[in-house]
Amino acid sequence: MIKTISSKQLEKEMFIHELDCSWMAHPFARNQFKISEQSDIEKILSAGIKSLKIDTSKGIDVQAAGQHSQTNNEISKESVPAKSAPATHKKTRKDAHKIKDYAELAISNIMADVKLGQQVEMEQVTPVVDKMAESVLENHNALLGLSRIRNMDTYTFEHSVNIGVLMMSFTKSRGMPPEIIHEVGVGGLLHDIGKALTPPEILNKAGKLTDKEFVIMRQHVVDSHTILLNTPGISQNALDVAALHHEKFDGSGYPDGKKGDEISVIGQMSAIVDVYDALTADRCYHKGQDPSVVLKRMLSWTGSHFNPALMQEFIQCVGIYPPATLVLLSNHYLAVVIENNKQLLLPRVVSILNTKTNETIEPKVIDLSKQSILKIISSEAEQKWNIDPQKYLDLI
Repeated sequence: MIKTISSKQLEKEMFIHELDCSWMAHPFARNQFKISEQSDIEKILSAGIKSLKIDTSKGIDVQAAGQHSQTNNEISKESVPAKSAPATHKKTRKDAHKIKDYAELAISNIMADVKLGQQVEMEQVTPVVDKMAESVLENHNALLGLSRIRNMDTYTFEHSVNIGVLMMSFTKSRGMPPEIIHEVGVGGLLHDIGKALTPPEILNKAGKLTDKEFVIMRQHVVDSHTILLNTPGISQNALDVAALHHEKFDGSGYPDGKKGDEISVIGQMSAIVDVYDALTADRCYHKGQDPSVVLKRMLSWTGSHFNPALMQEFIQCVGIYPPATLVLLSNHYLAVVIENNKQLLLPRVVSILNTKTNETIEPKVIDLSKQSILKIISSEAEQKWNIDPQKYLDLI
């Protein structure tokens, strides 16, 4: 049941369905979440939010708040039958899919115009970013889950959209102001616009590039920066995403070999996001890796490729097992991650298959952080089990 209450009535273990403000006006990475810490309540009060909606089917009610006590760490008490998602949540995900398609089409058209020597027009970009900000980021987990839907034939367009949404999510999770969130969204969408000028036989080459071809490929960063410099209304933050996403913290990147503080914070963030999205994507020359594997690799590169502090913040933002990740639990059941927790190794999941018997089970939602028995053993390939994790994201 959805109920409107005063923010002064908030208690831990209540589930926030909707805050009475835009997503940019509150300090959280998502609009729907369970109050797990007293500090969450204090943040809501400090933000000046007077009222909000709670979902009593997912958390405690006002009347029960005074008598509520911590449940014990037993799976049976933390597992609940998965219910159909509220209509509003399904609409959010449906809208997110439409926006993703809309954004990819817009970038495709813009790159086609650039190939013909035309200028980028911000009038084409701003509505896309506005929709991403108001609709896709309305549900943080839907955003991260959608970023895993990939098609190698449209990699350049999908990569641009994903960089946009991941940069917006990253800046929001760091508490940056709305105008910066919007600017990095623009920068992400346009960061590879210079690839419109890269010869297609190099851009789409299946094998390893020769040294000469790699020099030509690297030119896309310079071309992107030049194109955007000539775009009226472009911001410095958007320029930084385009110009600095291949620079490395130790100075070994390109095109200018900048290092440390010579790279703006936005530039350092974009370098992290760009590598993460590239390594998790299927390409014509390699199979994308699971996010958990990619993050471990990237952690080993901190201090050289990436700013260590920002890398830790990015992991907090996306989670080690992002939504839509298929995982194997310690009881030999397969589950799909549907929501991250502050305890990154213990997300909220929905169990779906007994791997011992290969039998599907009634989906059960389990918050791994609320019990002490089940753990994640490994992430699993969707193709191996012929399972589409996306359909389970509505069960949060």
